[in-house]
Amino acid sequence: MNFSRRRTRKFLFQKLYTRTFWDFDEKIYRKHFFDNIFTKNLDILYLDEIYSLIIKKENYLINIIKKYAPKFDVNSMNYAIIIPTFIGLSEMLFLEEEIPFKVSINEAVELSKIFWDNSSKRIVNWILNSFFEDIKDIKKIEKTFIKTNFNFFKG
Repeated sequence: MNFSRRRTRKFLFQKLYTRTFWDFDEKIYRKHFFDNIFTKNLDILYLDEIYSLIIKKENYLINIIKKYAPKFDVNSMNYAIIIPTFIGLSEMLFLEEEIPFKVSINEAVELSKIFWDNSSKRIVNWILNSFFEDIKDIKKIEKTFIKTNFNFFKG
């Protein structure tokens, strides 16, 4: 079966958005939203993994947004900015499957355009691209450590 990751991201956005307004019950959500009507072409494993990562790492992700968008108050920031940013960051940082960073950024920007407006896409793009620039340096540092073959612990 062919999965549509783009379609899955839209459902992920909606699931996270739903969670922001009331106590979330997974069984009720799946029964009403996924009642074999909307599940065609969804990558359920990806959906569940990213959703779980975002819920577990929410505070960490908020701190990244605060760092890269210091002029904005995260408490009053629109969910159409926060949720796509969470999805993009989670794909870049935590997802076991490797997705090119630029794909994660572009897909997050597209989500913000679908669920809000053009101003949101600029903010999402700014945050994720700024983070991406820093993460490239982090990756270089990690590669340097790997190449040195330095072993702190012996045995």
